[in-house]
Amino acid sequence: MRTLKTIFTLLAFSATASAFAEASYPPEPAFTSTLTRAQVEQEVAKAQTAGVLLQSDASYPLVTTPAIHGQKPMMAQMREAAKTETGASIYTGA
Repeated sequence: MRTLKTIFTLLAFSATASAFAEASYPPEPAFTSTLTRAQVEQEVAKAQTAGVLLQSDASYPLVTTPAIHGQKPMMAQMREAAKTETGASIYTGA
């Protein structure tokens, strides 16, 4: 009896699992290109020179700002401020 319940339970779970299978409807047709690789490369080169090629996060150019030459590193600024500014902080240590 126990075996029969186990088999029935397994069959019920396998039947419900197929209900969650994903398939596109209607089936999508296979993609066929009408251009050759050389033609696509030429179009990409034209778009790059014209500046109309869309950019993603992976290829977006980095814009860097130059550091100020006389600026000290952050930790050095904090140490200097801690030495000179007495009483500016409400924390006195415990």
